[in-house]
Amino acid sequence: MGGRISTQNIVDNVTNFVTGRKRKHSESEDEEVNKVIEIALHTPKRKKLLCTAKYIYQALFLEGKNSDITICALGKEHHLHRVYLCQSPYFASMFLGSWLETTQKYITIDIVDPLITQDSLQVVFGSLYNSDIALNPLEIVPILATATMFQLDGLIEQCTEVMMETINPKTSLDYYNAACQYGDRKLQEACFRWFLINLMPHYFNHSHAELKTIPISLMTKLVSHPDLFVIQTEYSIYVMLKYWMYLIHHMDENEPSISSVNEYFCSRTDKTPYLYSIDGRCFIPVFQGLRLQNLISHQLDVLLIMRDNIIPKSWLNPVVLQQWKTVLRVNQNDDKGPNDLADEIFLKDSLRCGRVINTKDRHIWRWTGFHFGMDLLMITDGSSLSIKRNHRSEFEQLLSFQTTRHVAIRVTVVRLNEQKQIIYTKQSKIQKVSLSKGEEIQIMSFDKDLVYPIIISANIMYTSPDTEQNQSDNSSSQTGEGGGTID
Repeated sequence: MGGRISTQNIVDNVTNFVTGRKRKHSESEDEEVNKVIEIALHTPKRKKLLCTAKYIYQALFLEGKNSDITICALGKEHHLHRVYLCQSPYFASMFLGSWLETTQKYITIDIVDPLITQDSLQVVFGSLYNSDIALNPLEIVPILATATMFQLDGLIEQCTEVMMETINPKTSLDYYNAACQYGDRKLQEACFRWFLINLMPHYFNHSHAELKTIPISLMTKLVSHPDLFVIQTEYSIYVMLKYWMYLIHHMDENEPSISSVNEYFCSRTDKTPYLYSIDGRCFIPVFQGLRLQNLISHQLDVLLIMRDNIIPKSWLNPVVLQQWKTVLRVNQNDDKGPNDLADEIFLKDSLRCGRVINTKDRHIWRWTGFHFGMDLLMITDGSSLSIKRNHRSEFEQLLSFQTTRHVAIRVTVVRLNEQKQIIYTKQSKIQKVSLSKGEEIQIMSFDKDLVYPIIISANIMYTSPDTEQNQSDNSSSQTGEGGGTID
């Protein structure tokens, strides 16, 4: 029958249809693959050739191939190349000038700096052949010393950067000494700032063994500085210095008790003040930095100072007289506290005190008790710091009757990381505030995300400075007279 489709035709049609779809799919796949290949072939691949820098360092420096000069330093020979050494102004002037060494192929260098080592020479010479250099903080001071000798400013800068990042209890003193010796002002200031913050919170409170490593020259600068972070009050500085002096004279004792230190000074048979003794004279500049007027505001403190017989009475007597004059001025209403006060006088004479706050809670404390009739409270609530003139009726006879009292205050807040470095700091300006009885005034607000613990350091002045006394002090300093003079 004509309308009938054979089975063979159906099979052929299906086969042609399937084959055609496969062909089209395969052609499409091939096109995509080709596009990917084309893109890959025409896209440059940036690769760093490891052979060039490594070859120069390995072949020329480590193996000394084609060396045209030998440098002998600290008993070791280095087979080097003039063209690389000339990166150093030290060697450039040697090779390019009219010196004996200009044409020599063997040169001996005298190393007079005891900090320079064979290892540091190896690192510094190697840096002339390879810019990729590893600086270990524990070995960086000798490298800085060597780089300074050869006047390699780039390497000196890299050393300084590493040292700035790694100032901590293990490195601070070595870094500070190196900065002073090699004239690195930036590093010196960073280390000194580190000591100002950590001298009492870390060295005195947690590491007596390290306290004795602080040299007299550094301690002198720290004790007299207005930014010294003091834990508790100025009397704590005196206690720390007493302990520090004992450690220096008893280097074998790492953790002597406070009682043994007190006994050492109290049991001296010599009636000469310790600072005027043979052993104590070297400490006079340190104790001259103490603000003696802030050491004698409590009866017990005065008794202990007199018992120790460290500070000469010739230093204390004028201060006691001045404090008595201040008490009289306050009681007779001639002094209501500092109002118009120069910043330099405030920083020179203010009471330094501080406290560690461990938790973000409400804290209330006092540093000085009834100071010239002022019971000043410090208050934190986790978000701010305030001062309050506490005036309770049961203490009326001890407090100033003045309706308004002036106080000058500056507050600094810091948070430290594991290396005892500042990761947060905030400082108020020097504020002259007036306080009526029971009044509270906010001094500073904290950042909302501030993490605890924090250290609060404050400079406070309760009374107006005695103009006549300041003039007398200036006159004495100009003529070379003063409490520290030994006849």
